[in-house]
Amino acid sequence: MDETKKLLGKHIKDLRKQRDITQEQLAEQIGIEKRNLSNIENGHTFPSKFLHKIAQAFNLTLPELFDFEHLKVDTQYMKEYIINHIDDTSDENITIIYRMMKSMR
Repeated sequence: MDETKKLLGKHIKDLRKQRDITQEQLAEQIGIEKRNLSNIENGHTFPSKFLHKIAQAFNLTLPELFDFEHLKVDTQYMKEYIINHIDDTSDENITIIYRMMKSMR
């Protein structure tokens, strides 16, 4: 359960930051104190009473909220995956990937 709490917390934090939402804003939206949200994001507590509200805040289903498989893999695995699958990627998607990577530098 500890690993699940940590992964869920990281996923919630990542989703919040991707959407440029502060902890205060999300906490208010789901009806909890900011410190409680901080404890959830840090993996200290499990938000069982608020799971549905958190999923709704991000317009996700509960299974999507728990889809944090990407957080379990290390960087080396991701690099190898990209290298191994790049030849099967369409030219259009290669262009998108290139532009995304270029914009991050």
